[in-house]
Amino acid sequence: MSFAVYNKLDKPIYIDWKNSSFIYNDNKLNYWVDETQTKSAAYYGGYFYTGPLLKSGYTINQGVQSSVSSTVKPERETFIPPHSNYYRSQFYLLPISYYQLKLDCQKDVVPCSSIPENKATICKEEFSLNNSPLHFRNYLAFSLSDNSSQFFFVDNEFYLSSVKEMDTRYYLGDIVGTNNGEPIYKNGAKNEFEKGTSFYIRMPSNTGVEHSLFLMRIRR
Repeated sequence: MSFAVYNKLDKPIYIDWKNSSFIYNDNKLNYWVDETQTKSAAYYGGYFYTGPLLKSGYTINQGVQSSVSSTVKPERETFIPPHSNYYRSQFYLLPISYYQLKLDCQKDVVPCSSIPENKATICKEEFSLNNSPLHFRNYLAFSLSDNSSQFFFVDNEFYLSSVKEMDTRYYLGDIVGTNNGEPIYKNGAKNEFEKGTSFYIRMPSNTGVEHSLFLMRIRR
């Protein structure tokens, strides 16, 4: 779940993360915890040589490894200058590998984009705010001065309004090439479903269904 805050004012505003929360199915999750975090990164570089100056069967393999670590304490307040944006992305909306549809869910049979005579089945469920399996709120505390105890709050609420299960190949289309090792798809139905309020997860193969995809739609 990502969001942006734009400061329209001619003066700075502050987000107080200690008094802000991400609320997932009525469970409060903290944006800020009073503890330091240590991050580390390692790099290994080397070479492998089997050139003509070596006897047959001999190689040279040598490398150097280096690492660096830093300790950071997350900021409790975020300063946003006048007329500027701030972006944040911290929590997953659906931290599970797949969603279990009901057996009596609605089913639509539609033609495939690339081969119209082939058919694809779309299974779907729709929800309201009252019966949705996922609802969440973004509760943010703002102030107009640093270290203030006077806040005004923005409380945005959302819920999962629909789930659609379909063949991954129908959604993404045919693989027509690669770009930096990633497949390039064509003639899929992704453009039909793609919106800023939607996301999808692919069913892992260990479930026994290798080609399923779940499209999730969020509504305010």
